[in-house]
Amino acid sequence: MKSLPHALLYATQDGPAPPADCGVLVREGATCDSLPNARFLVVEPNIRVETLRSALANGMTGIALSGWRTGSDLQRLAALLYVAEAEEGHPDGTTPILAISDGILPAPISREGLTGKSTRLAALIWDHRLLRQTLGATRAHTESGAWTAPFATARAATLLTAAAAGLPAYDSFADGTAAAFATACHRSRDDGFFGGLAEDAAQVATIGALYGPRG
Repeated sequence: MKSLPHALLYATQDGPAPPADCGVLVREGATCDSLPNARFLVVEPNIRVETLRSALANGMTGIALSGWRTGSDLQRLAALLYVAEAEEGHPDGTTPILAISDGILPAPISREGLTGKSTRLAALIWDHRLLRQTLGATRAHTESGAWTAPFATARAATLLTAAAAGLPAYDSFADGTAAAFATACHRSRDDGFFGGLAEDAAQVATIGALYGPRG
């Protein structure tokens, strides 16, 4: 596939069309067939091959796996994608996988880790909103604006796991002003993240500018 965009944006059914320079995470049932973006269907580990066939037939660029816990979940998806590609006439191994995580991950070098599980795995995405749901947390930041300990740990685990597997990692950001968002992006890139999840078009532009090649 083409190189990954630095910004990813969840598609919304009734929202404006996303900027062309971001990747779009599409939840099942959303109608985004006409978008020019790189499009990744968001699925759960219990996905069926029929859904993957439909995604490929409708022009999805790749698959984004959410709700997974071990490398075995990714291996299962990869195996189903080989079947879906064959049945839809796509070349073997051409559909990439993005792994969306709450940051509760297997140890990078354990049997259940990501390393060596699938050549399709293209990136690891940390979504702090998933961790909020997992923990039932009512806050993610301290009074000073720093991540609370569980969120800081999960964010670091995502970055380290991605590095161990040789993958780019996407960061996640809390709501804030444009200046605060830009500062967070600067720090994120300096930490080693490849890109980030955007909430809107303005954030897509900021991510594209700050994570791109340095001048």
